[in-house]
Amino acid sequence: MRSMLARCPLWLLLGLAPVQARAEPPAGSLPAAPETPPGGTEKAAAGKAKPPEKSASKPTATSKPAAKPETKPEAAKPAAPPVKADAAKPEPGASNKPAADVARGAGSRSVTPVPTEPEPEPSPEAPVKPAPSSGPGSHQKGRPPAKPAATLPPGSAIPAPDENARQRITGGVPSDDARRRGNDDPELVRLRDAERVLFPRPLRGLELGFEFTPSSNAGPELHASGLPVGATSGADASSISPDESWLPGLSAPDLPTRYDERVVRYLRFYRDSPAGRAIARTWAKKSGRYSPAIRAELGRAGLPTDLVWLSLIESGHNPSIASPVGAAGLWQFMPDAARNYGLVVDRWVDERLDPERSTQAALRYLSDLYRRFGSWDLAMASYNMGYGGLSRSVKKFNTNSFWELARYEAGIPWETTLYVPKILATAVVMNNRRAFGLDGVAPDAPERFDVVVVGPSVSLSEVARVVGATAAAVEAANPQYLAGRTPPVAPGAPRPSYRVRVPEGSAAKWSPARLGNDDSLEAYVVKTGETMERIARARGTSERELREKNRVAADEVLAAGTVLLVPRLVSHVEQDPTTAAELVVVPARAVDYPERKRVFYRVVSGDTTSGVASAFHVSSQDLADWNTLDPQARLEPGMSLQVFVPKNADLSKVLHVPEAHAQILVAGSPEFCDWFEAQNGKKRLVIAARDGDTLIAIGKRYGMTVGQMERVNRRGRSDQLTAGERVVVYTERAKVAPGDSLL
Repeated sequence: MRSMLARCPLWLLLGLAPVQARAEPPAGSLPAAPETPPGGTEKAAAGKAKPPEKSASKPTATSKPAAKPETKPEAAKPAAPPVKADAAKPEPGASNKPAADVARGAGSRSVTPVPTEPEPEPSPEAPVKPAPSSGPGSHQKGRPPAKPAATLPPGSAIPAPDENARQRITGGVPSDDARRRGNDDPELVRLRDAERVLFPRPLRGLELGFEFTPSSNAGPELHASGLPVGATSGADASSISPDESWLPGLSAPDLPTRYDERVVRYLRFYRDSPAGRAIARTWAKKSGRYSPAIRAELGRAGLPTDLVWLSLIESGHNPSIASPVGAAGLWQFMPDAARNYGLVVDRWVDERLDPERSTQAALRYLSDLYRRFGSWDLAMASYNMGYGGLSRSVKKFNTNSFWELARYEAGIPWETTLYVPKILATAVVMNNRRAFGLDGVAPDAPERFDVVVVGPSVSLSEVARVVGATAAAVEAANPQYLAGRTPPVAPGAPRPSYRVRVPEGSAAKWSPARLGNDDSLEAYVVKTGETMERIARARGTSERELREKNRVAADEVLAAGTVLLVPRLVSHVEQDPTTAAELVVVPARAVDYPERKRVFYRVVSGDTTSGVASAFHVSSQDLADWNTLDPQARLEPGMSLQVFVPKNADLSKVLHVPEAHAQILVAGSPEFCDWFEAQNGKKRLVIAARDGDTLIAIGKRYGMTVGQMERVNRRGRSDQLTAGERVVVYTERAKVAPGDSLL
């Protein structure tokens, strides 16, 4: 009976209805509810639970809720500081589940009697800890452990993933997040942030648009878009200023310009928004560096000179900028497109970063796009989205108007619908600097430089020394040379010449005879399967020094045919270690080709089944069959592959191990197991099980865990062993245990 009374709520014993907390209840008394709760409708979070059919407040530790509370924890505000620990205010973001019964630490669910000494008032911010139990039982259940909150506390820092750890797990392959990263221009970032406000993406249907077309009389006229009734849009007619009389007074760029609603919205942003004016001022200043030279190139090619602003929108006129998808340079060429237009893109040279060479390629590309589409609007759109995708959209929607395609659902990418208006608006702004408050902005000085011609493998710092300039200045003027030097050439190959820009006026000091000649280095062509570690060991240097000399990143995988600068061989340096016997593992299934010879290949990071097969001129399926491979799975660095090639095959460009220089082990054979366990200081023994033996008992005798015994013997721990049955153990003991016998 006493136990039952202890579990009964106090208000039921007293025959009273439950009440809510008073503003300041006297110590030891039951809390009373105020006549009007704060806010009129909010419930006090610290009050006792009402009967289930009337409950709208938070459940407490003394009752279980009949339904989910109506108010969320962060919305509930107690009227006054709670008195009892089980009525404490929950933390923001806490679960809607019933609060933990803090009175259980005293071994009772009842309301504890008033202590003889007054208890201090609890703080509203933190619940009061229960007093230790004074009962005689030492085995009473204690306080349950605190459960972690579903959300982090306000202001908590969110830990970032460790990219180095992720690359270790992926075997050096960059994660998707790492691939998406790139360096960006700050003005382009701010403009994209503004676009999310200026041009909210439509959720469905066609986008409502308005056209402002300057006319010869009263000013721009507003034209309806011809959309179906009820079409939704992020644009609103009420957001467009009724007075656009300033538009006809603007000087037009030499690109055909249409004052579409998007163009006008960009113009108002550049003119009226503080953020837009700041971006326009920065661009007006930065444009002085490359705009004169690009305009001159456009004019010589017979193209609109205001196409220069396409490069500004692409890169912010930062020649070394790179996008997350791999585009780079002033004109943001992708590698394959750059190579198609005559630019060199390899590990030594990236001419996308050369303002002069990339501009020449971009002009050829833009002129080709214009000849294909016959419209500069479509040419610029295809520069952004690709000419193939734009051609399909033109055919699908049966219109060759960019402005019509931009209004159709799924007509062209959302980015492209803003790309062309953004270029046109920027061209208008830069041709009307006074109207947009830019007439007081002094542009940066244009790039001026001299050019000297050097041979292969010449350091830019050495060029700087000869002309009397700083190495930093010469390297900044030549970002296309990725390793800080002109590229080396393979032994016996023709020696090309390279143009190097130097500060204006410094070429007068140039003399090729003054260049230092570093005889300690020579060019080396990387073979398929070679690693930086192996090359460094063969050349008597450290991998770190070799990487620094060639500016090879730690996660960079060397492609076959890459030319590196390496120390010259000296007599005491050990040659390629493939002359010593190298351990290789082959499948248990025997393969024999009498008309071919067998060689072995050691897998390196980045290798694929198809890539290795191509290097040896065999099929991927044959390579997979010879080595029991899954063609869809990745190869793990360090694997050894057997390859059967014609006896007269030329393998000079592939690092391989001849069969005569290989120590061959058959996977899973006793010799295989003996060799690998010996590397761990253990010996492989095959013993006979005793009568009544188990894997657990045998494992204890030889210092092996149950999991190890199951893994080695390929059977479960509960399997019955018969006397004399074969059991394998790996042990550090030189002899078998007493009572055991070898098989």
